[in-house]
Amino acid sequence: MKINGKKLDGPNIEVVVIPRQSGDLVFKAQAVLDYTDCDKLNPMPQPPKRLMRGGGTQENVDDPKYKKAVDEWALRKFYWMFVMSLKATEGLEWETIKMDDPSTWENYKKEMQTGGLSPGEVARIETCVTDACGLNQAKIDEATQRFLAGQAQAASAGSSQNSGQPSTPSGVPANAGA
Repeated sequence: MKINGKKLDGPNIEVVVIPRQSGDLVFKAQAVLDYTDCDKLNPMPQPPKRLMRGGGTQENVDDPKYKKAVDEWALRKFYWMFVMSLKATEGLEWETIKMDDPSTWENYKKEMQTGGLSPGEVARIETCVTDACGLNQAKIDEATQRFLAGQAQAASAGSSQNSGQPSTPSGVPANAGA
């Protein structure tokens, strides 16, 4: 894929630096482009079927157990995205996370905190991951506004005069009483 004849330079990468006296901690988050492995290990739950009058069946998406299962599935997907995105961080090793075991993916937060990061620092890293993965609506809105402002400026530049008529002295001031 190209945009304006130019190939993209790869997935988006965001960086967050956590200051430390012993040396800054640099976390890199890279956009996750493929969720195939996650979907294999963490398939979306299917709603239960309910029997209808006349013998047909219908999915019961209002079932409380199903709703809870979907919420848990979505959280696991976020945890997987978080861990996969941070693979761009050089030297980062997880002690309790196994990528083939969805029940371990949520351990990232506990590991980061027991490793010495404050809840605020962990939240900043989570924001970095969501930014890299394109999930920050505020940034998307800001970029859209920049684009639209540039389009409006380009349109007005082509359709109107950029400067006024230069003034030239006529020699004699006009008589207001005449």
